[in-house]
Parts: sequence; C-alpha cells; structure tokens
Amino acid sequence: MKTIALSVFFIFTIALSAFCGGDLELVNTQEMKLDNIINVKILYSSERISVYMGTTDTLVIKEYMNENNEKYFAKINNTGNTITIENGNRPFRPIFNFFSRRLEVYLPVSYKNTMSIKTSSGNIETSDIFCSDIIIESSSGRISADSITSNKINLKTSSGRIDVGNAGGNISVESSSGRIEIKQVNGMLTLKTTSGNIELGMVAGSVNAKTSSGRINCTVNENAGDITFNTSSGAVRLYLPQSLSFNFSSRTSSGRLTTPFSDRLSNPVNDRNLTQGIIGNNSGSGSIPKVDIRTSSGSISIEWK
Repeated sequence: MKTIALSVFFIFTIALSAFCGGDLELVNTQEMKLDNIINVKILYSSERISVYMGTTDTLVIKEYMNENNEKYFAKINNTGNTITIENGNRPFRPIFNFFSRRLEVYLPVSYKNTMSIKTSSGNIETSDIFCSDIIIESSSGRISADSITSNKINLKTSSGRIDVGNAGGNISVESSSGRIEIKQVNGMLTLKTTSGNIELGMVAGSVNAKTSSGRINCTVNENAGDITFNTSSGAVRLYLPQSLSFNFSSRTSSGRLTTPFSDRLSNPVNDRNLTQGIIGNNSGSGSIPKVDIRTSSGSISIEWK
C-alpha cells in the first residue's frame, strides 16, 4: 500500500512539473515600425501587461512564458492605421493548467498618438508614457501608472485597485469597489468609485471626486482649481494651503463639519444643512476657485497643511 502511494505521488509530481513548465522565460520578441499608425491597442485576458516608453523608433514586444510554443505567441494585426496586439492561444487542460505568461511592450520614442490597453483580470502597469490619449481598462486586475502625460487619460477597473504615481492632463479614473490612490497630478481630475476609498496626494488643478461609501482624503497646493467632493456615508478630509483663497460651501445631513475658518462661515436661514463662506483674500479682480463638499452622513474635515 505504501509503495502504491509513493508511486502515485511520484507520477503526480512529474505531471505537475510538466504542466507548470518552470519559471517564466523570454520566448518571443517582435519589433516593428509604426509608420502611419495612430492607435496601438493591446487586448489580453488574464496576463500581466507592462508598457514603457522605449529607447528606439520601433515598437518592441516581449513575451515571457513558462512554455515555449508558437501557438501561444501574441497575435499582431495591422488594420489601416491601428496595430492590435492580442494574446495567443492557451493550452486546454481541464486540471493542472499552470500555464503562465506576461507581456512587455516598449513604445517608440517618437510615438505620440493613442495607446489603449484592456485586460479581464490581468494587472496592468505603465511608466514614462507620453501619448495624445491613454486608455487603460481592466475588470478585476490592478492598474499602476507612473509618469504618464496625455491630453486625455482614462483609467477604469471594476474591482481592481488603481495607483497613479504622477500624471498630467485631463484625467478620468473610475472603479467600482477598488481603491484609487494618486500621489501627484497636474490637470483636470475626475474620479468615481462606489465603495472604494480615494487617496489624493499633491493636486494642482481641478478635481471632481464622487464615491458612495468610500472615504476621500486629498491634499492640494497653491495652484488648485475647483474642488468638488460628493460622498454618501464616507468621510472627507481635505488639506489646503493657508495662502489659498477660495469660495467654500459644504452640505451634510448628519455628518460633522470641522474647519480652521469657522468664523468666516454662515448658514442660510432657509437651509441649515448648507454652510458657506469666502475664505482668504479676494481683493483681486480674478475669480477664485470653489471648494464644494457634499456628504449625507459622512464627516467633513478641513485642515491647513
């Protein structure tokens, strides 16, 4: 009986090793020019995707796998002015399917047009990307982006987390339940999440953030534009430079409002849930930014940074 058990274990170990295929190794490298291409699309399923700005004038694709089989290599289609990179086949194994791969893409240094990435559950990371339009979408995978600049940036995931190190442009970030964290941004920022928290570092420009039950923490600098926060039950904490002049308004049903400028605030007689006031020195002829925070039961805390 012991001999049979050892034999079964030995066979199982060999089969498992064969299916696993070992560590990921570089098995496929492709390089191509992007003459007249204005859109690079990357469509994968559950694989990890990394996109960087390259050092040459060609598009470079590198695939790492634990099995070297041409059937699994990326499929590249050139239609009109669009290059589409799709994942190749996957081995069909009802059990013990340990096939794994990841993709690296290096954009040409001269490429400044549209880049879009879409995956179902795979993580996506980008760094040092400068394109006219950047579109990144994942269902449950995590999105990580750093040093990205574009006229328009769209980041979207259902349950995955979104992390942005440094971004500039017209930026839209959306997640259902995943956390959103942006360390530094310069431009127009729009954020939306259902239950995920929103963490914003140094914000230069305008920001519009909305969440149902998640909290919002934000720090802005002297170049802040209009700030609009809307949450149902999540708390809001905002750090402002004391030198900033702004038109403040907040509305909360049962949440508590705490500010260092309560002496400048008032409540309309016909609307006791609304608090408003002009903060700072508005002696100039130019307009000042608006700070508008609305919550149902969440508390609102404003602090000088």
